[in-house]
Amino acid sequence: MIDLVVTGPAQSRHRLTLHNGALTHRSADRTDQVDGVDRGGSRAPAGLTLTLTKPQLLSVLAGGGLDGIEQIGDAALLGDLFAVLAEPDKSFPIVTP
Repeated sequence: MIDLVVTGPAQSRHRLTLHNGALTHRSADRTDQVDGVDRGGSRAPAGLTLTLTKPQLLSVLAGGGLDGIEQIGDAALLGDLFAVLAEPDKSFPIVTP
């Protein structure tokens, strides 16, 4: 699990989970969460939390490094995520008549 805390005027928190080959995203903008953990203790902590701006997020997604980005946890998890991503097939018929 990777948590992304996007700072700026519209701060938001997102959790990415890769499980059984499926990457899922969940918004975690709840006020009862601190550092990815519910105050009630029912939520598992993320293996990596990145705190970054939107331009920094776009840079990371484009293959840029993590320089200047606050990291808590195992940064190798980001490399593990990118390792399973594949170039999309541009001829795949997403919408068919």
